[in-house]
Amino acid sequence: MIVKILSSSATFAGVRYNHEKMRSGKGELLKIWNFGSLMGLDKIGPQDYINYLKAVSAVNKRINKPQFHAVISVKGKTTSKQELLDTAEKWMAKMGYGENPYLVIFHNDTENNHVHIVSTRIDKNGKKISSAFEKLRSVRALSNVVKWEQADKARLDKLLKYSFTTVAQVRTLLERSGFDVRFEKEKMEVSQSGKLTSTLKITDIESLCSGQGNDKNRCRQLKAIFSKILNERLSKQDLLSPKSDIRFELQGFSRMVKKKTGAELIFHSKDNKIPYGYTIIDHPSKSVMKGSEVMHLRDIISFLNLEYQNDMVTLGYRISLADPAVEVNYILSGLESAGFYEEPIRTLDLQEDIDDEAILGRNRQRKGKARTNTR
Repeated sequence: MIVKILSSSATFAGVRYNHEKMRSGKGELLKIWNFGSLMGLDKIGPQDYINYLKAVSAVNKRINKPQFHAVISVKGKTTSKQELLDTAEKWMAKMGYGENPYLVIFHNDTENNHVHIVSTRIDKNGKKISSAFEKLRSVRALSNVVKWEQADKARLDKLLKYSFTTVAQVRTLLERSGFDVRFEKEKMEVSQSGKLTSTLKITDIESLCSGQGNDKNRCRQLKAIFSKILNERLSKQDLLSPKSDIRFELQGFSRMVKKKTGAELIFHSKDNKIPYGYTIIDHPSKSVMKGSEVMHLRDIISFLNLEYQNDMVTLGYRISLADPAVEVNYILSGLESAGFYEEPIRTLDLQEDIDDEAILGRNRQRKGKARTNTR
């Protein structure tokens, strides 16, 4: 990739030149940046851009030829116009033109893809942007930008070699690694520090997910480590205090897991409520998996704080057909949550050896007669 700074101009001839390229189908306007009120207009002609650049430049009368015109070119067609635009944006910022109005135009009329950049050497405060050692600085700035881009792309490529089963897991992995992810139609745009790193097709990501499965041995190993950590924390009685915050406990558990295994736990929640699930990014095995494949979140929480089990697990209720008090006592105790079941129906205990007449006969004989005092 190379950069070349073209000659200055008092009339901003670079705008006209690139407009003619676009009219002939050999150029495409990729970006209009910081042109103030012009940005809101539907139809803008080349003279509109020229007038705006002249107006900004007119603040400093000492500069006779304020046009800044540069070309960034790559060998062949392997680098896309979007990648060239991203490079141009970073390069302009390094050169001190990041807040200036400028145009970026892609040309496809040669064997090598390239973009033209047209701006003014005067900033909006009326100061001239330094041109000292400009050619040398432009090469160094481009070299630094390319190194950053290559480092970001290399890191992205490394992450995409992880094992995962869903597009959502890919997004979680990239965002956790410092990238910004945005979905646009059938594409995923991956950026770093506001600058586009790569554009990936959703179908390509789905193809990476298909057929991948998690290492069962690694899952069992992680489960054993989780259990050991939880048992150690359970032995500390203060963790069972009703005042403890389950989210705080989960953070502590996550730190211990990362320290012992190198795996990251990302808990998912809504509206700052108790998490409903989690994802494991296991860097040692280069895989991303659902937390439930190792240990259910409700089981982790039941270890960390028994008070919160009711928030995570829907309890089953015992139906007792014998004594309602049994059911009430069971619900209050909360000792079981294994679904619905019935207790045997208790039958009446009838015994034959009771002398009904001896006990109740006299009462029946006196029924209906007036009560008298026999004393």
